Amino acid sequence: MRPIFIFLFSLLSTFTYAQTSPVTKGLSYPELIPVLVNDSLYGYCDSLLDIKLSPIYERAELFEEDFNFQIFHVTKPEIIKYGSAEYAWVQHLGERYRINKKGERVYKYDAADFKTGETLIQLFKNSTAHTINKVDDTTLFQQIKNNQTGQLAFPDDQSITDFKEKNKALIDEGIRLIYYPKFTEIPYTYFSNEQTLLQGIKNKETGEITIKARYASIEEYYNNPLRVHQYPLLVAYRGDLNKYIYVGLNGTEYVLYSAQIEIH
Repeated sequence: MRPIFIFLFSLLSTFTYAQTSPVTKGLSYPELIPVLVNDSLYGYCDSLLDIKLSPIYERAELFEEDFNFQIFHVTKPEIIKYGSAEYAWVQHLGERYRINKKGERVYKYDAADFKTGETLIQLFKNSTAHTINKVDDTTLFQQIKNNQTGQLAFPDDQSITDFKEKNKALIDEGIRLIYYPKFTEIPYTYFSNEQTLLQGIKNKETGEITIKARYASIEEYYNNPLRVHQYPLLVAYRGDLNKYIYVGLNGTEYVLYSAQIEIH
């Protein structure tokens, strides 16, 4: 796999991270969270551990945007819609799919549908006046709005035309335009136990441990500049299960066993 090159792209002059809605300690959980069932397969549940989609997947990810589906990165424009946050990646019987929120498999991964480049161009502005309005359904570009004028700064017809003219070589390789939102950080972070080297979560302002160090690795889904949506979740590797699981900042592990399951 080729390395990812990060360019500070000046099409829109002086971009910086935009701010969407403020993030607080009341950060909301997504409506569907991957849950490991019987130490085996994944389904989806809500924040109360009520199963919503049956556990039939070897792997499951959150419903969120995949910007590999952007118009410049795909060979088939008709698949762009499957890159939106209405869909999630799962692995079922060894194959990778995007599913909708009903659990229907709507797209099967085919490497030929995507260009081979790994170029990443970050759009950023030195202005807090710009926010992500939404993701454009036909291009999968983030719509960036100027809050002072109410007008779209990107993507509009002129900015797309300018970009295509100036970056033809990159487009031919397959580029992704990423505009990550700025958010108000919450005071939680992971830490490592010096003896066991396992990781947990603590309040970095008070030092209070909120999740004991029991995981081999942790990926935070809050304070995470690589994700548009910020959730009070982390993905942790539990060595005793040999599995990755989702964990809430309140300590809830999204793990269930048959006796606990009620399919809705």
